[in-house]
Amino acid sequence: MPRDGKPLQVDSRAAAGVLVLLVLAAYLPGLDAGFIWDDDAHVTSSRPVVESSGLPSIWLKPGSVPQYYPLTHTSFWIEYRLWGSDPLGYHVVNILLHAVSAVVLWRVLAGLGVPGSWLAAALFAVHPVHAESVVWISERKSTLSGLFALASTWAWLGWWRSGAGRFRGRWWLAMLLFAGALLSKTVTVTLPAAWLVICWWRRGGIGRREWSSVLPMLVLALPMGLMTIWINLPHIAGGHLDLGLSAVDRLLVAGRALWFYAGKLFWPSELAFIYPRWSIDSTSFTAWVYPLGVVALVALLWCQRSRFGRGPLAAVLLFAGTLVPALGFVVVYPMQFSFVADHFQYLASIPLLTAAAWLIVTRWYATHGGVLVLVLVVVSFSHSRIFSDSMTLWSDTVRKNPTSALALTSLGNELAAVGSHESAERRFREAIRVDPEFSYAWVNLSAELQSRGLRDEALEAASRAVELAPWLPGARVNLALGLEERGRYDEAVQHLEAAVAGDGEFVEAWVHLVRIELTRKNQPGLERAIEGLRRLDPRLARELDPSP
Repeated sequence: MPRDGKPLQVDSRAAAGVLVLLVLAAYLPGLDAGFIWDDDAHVTSSRPVVESSGLPSIWLKPGSVPQYYPLTHTSFWIEYRLWGSDPLGYHVVNILLHAVSAVVLWRVLAGLGVPGSWLAAALFAVHPVHAESVVWISERKSTLSGLFALASTWAWLGWWRSGAGRFRGRWWLAMLLFAGALLSKTVTVTLPAAWLVICWWRRGGIGRREWSSVLPMLVLALPMGLMTIWINLPHIAGGHLDLGLSAVDRLLVAGRALWFYAGKLFWPSELAFIYPRWSIDSTSFTAWVYPLGVVALVALLWCQRSRFGRGPLAAVLLFAGTLVPALGFVVVYPMQFSFVADHFQYLASIPLLTAAAWLIVTRWYATHGGVLVLVLVVVSFSHSRIFSDSMTLWSDTVRKNPTSALALTSLGNELAAVGSHESAERRFREAIRVDPEFSYAWVNLSAELQSRGLRDEALEAASRAVELAPWLPGARVNLALGLEERGRYDEAVQHLEAAVAGDGEFVEAWVHLVRIELTRKNQPGLERAIEGLRRLDPRLARELDPSP
């Protein structure tokens, strides 16, 4: 594209095909990747996904899957019928969803008359911060909701540009697609607000027609968002997740996170699966620089909109607004490990990447954009490799973030699985040194010590795990096993019953409960345990049931 920003005439099908090819080139290592963290909970070990009769549970039984994103888990349910536990199919679908999203984004931006619309879509298509969303199977919620959100935007803008009283079908299509986005991942609740910002950017104001068109969608979005929060809190971290952040702390987190995300977009180096979790000190002047910097930038762009136009301010508002659900104002599970994650800005990256593309085509030359796209393809290709398997993922994370108790513990689990038990124990103890109250490290250390016959140390670690997190069924089971070895059956049963009371679908706890009740010849307790196990695994219940 020349310096004046006038688009070159290109075949639309060829342009779309190039976007798809760029996506395939950037994330090609994903096709050889396996299942990694959380993929078992979402797919391979998820009973509603694995069982053919599980579809109603996905929609009607909150807590049956890790998060209430029923359309996402329905896609997993369908795919499990097609390719079972072969990860290739899931990766192909994720990559194709992202590729189609890039094409839809191009058409949305082109319809708005944005200079450099294809380049913006290409930057979105191949940017390495999206490798986490595209190559990690569990992040299907981002790629699927992203496609619905972009398609909904395309439909709504088509209705908006058509004028009053025309193409009502496009509005209804936008509404339907927006519902699909919410049912895939409810962070898309900000989408109607984004449309209003686009209206202000293009026409300098928001009319009654625009407000009335998004009101029904806001009415749909608000209860969906509240329902997700209500459903997820009791089922994520046992409902015991407390970040200990005041309202002021959350504001400081949000301000710093915005600059962090923007920085990773414009200089995507040292991308990590889990970033260091920074400390928050409201008495520190530096901590206030970030949110005050955001306010100052917005104020500057507002005051200078006659000089710069409304575009730069709209881009900043769209970027920040889309990130609102992931800025710490709402508690989400990953924030106990890090306040930021690459997949949080999957859709939020679009306005800043669009601004960068506009700058390139109007101030420089197309060759600059082409070179940038190719560089990002290479970086994304390299970054995608860390998601190939769990050992590679956690090794890379520990290298980049050696103070992450979660990464150290997870790496220890992988080492134990391949027989490197001493190295595994060392990683667990490193995690405990980093965070003495990280209960999962104590749980896994206990299991490792127990497997090596270090029973006294295992019992001590299990006791500490239960003390820190009595709601964790794994901690209760480990302690119960140690107590059983010492003949303290009554205490062991108490812990196992507490485990199944906290998580009625934890099969391992039911199995040990059956076995211990059989050992101490407690027929009523045995019958209750067999019945609980039968509900989850009838075959295993039949094998353990001593009755004829």
